[in-house]
Amino acid sequence: MNPILGHDKNFEKVSFGLSKATLHHGIILAGPKGVGKASFAKAIAAMIVDPDKANQALIASGNHPDIVTISRPPKEPPKPGEAVAEDAELKRSIGVDQIRRLQSVLTKRPTVAETRVVIIDAADDMESSASNALLKSLEEPPAGCHFLLISHASDRLLPTIRSRCQMLRFEPLESELMTQVLQKLLPGHDAGEIALLSKLGNGAPGAAIEFAGLNIGELENSMQKIVEGGDSDNAIRSALASKLALKAAQPRYEAFLRRAPALIANQARQQPAEQNLAAVDAFQRATQLASRATGLSLDKNAVILEMGSLLAGLNQHKHTSR
Repeated sequence: MNPILGHDKNFEKVSFGLSKATLHHGIILAGPKGVGKASFAKAIAAMIVDPDKANQALIASGNHPDIVTISRPPKEPPKPGEAVAEDAELKRSIGVDQIRRLQSVLTKRPTVAETRVVIIDAADDMESSASNALLKSLEEPPAGCHFLLISHASDRLLPTIRSRCQMLRFEPLESELMTQVLQKLLPGHDAGEIALLSKLGNGAPGAAIEFAGLNIGELENSMQKIVEGGDSDNAIRSALASKLALKAAQPRYEAFLRRAPALIANQARQQPAEQNLAAVDAFQRATQLASRATGLSLDKNAVILEMGSLLAGLNQHKHTSR
């Protein structure tokens, strides 16, 4: 039985390989970000190293020594004995030093289990030297070691890495299953919020969960009003700025930066091709603005007002294209 909701065909493939002792030593979990690849990898890793479920608590705590996860490290390493903070700023890539430390671990026998699993999350984040170093381990894998490479853009991986791994494709979840997953992951949230999150997630539970608890419905309504009415007196834009520019509203501000370009893109898709050039331009400008806003720490008020103007402009384009 699949321990997580969704992706049953991939689960059946892995389960069959495990039952016949033919599971490939390298598996690429490829698909859009947020569709459940990391959860799937963790569930499969548990099945590999702990088939008798003797160490479930150890696995659940993330401390099983034979499940090794490699991801982008924090820019500022935590002090000895301290865990990495959830909001810690991460480096841009997985470095070759991380892979070399991993290879040192792989020269030793597993600690608790008979097998070991290495999860790379995400393999797309490896710098070129790290990819080449990992390739050596994939070419000559240690006995009893399985590599699970999570990839949001598998075409960015080295062709030689792809050729030495089995590829499992992960597609966005269908609406009904998406709702079931969110209900399981977000107990206590009302049906209306679950329905909205399911819609905003576009089949990716991980993306939807990022909006949970942020009163995202209010943001969506405000942005939609700007698009539909134009906000000629700037009242809605100004109200958004006064709320989202506050330090305590940082998560909602970031949600606004993600959702505004998506809303513009949706408007562009609804227009005939010959009439949507202005909306496409607005989407490109909104995407660039959102990227600059987070990367350069631009003034929040100015960013919100400018993004609001791009949304309001869609109303003008809609009327002039009729």
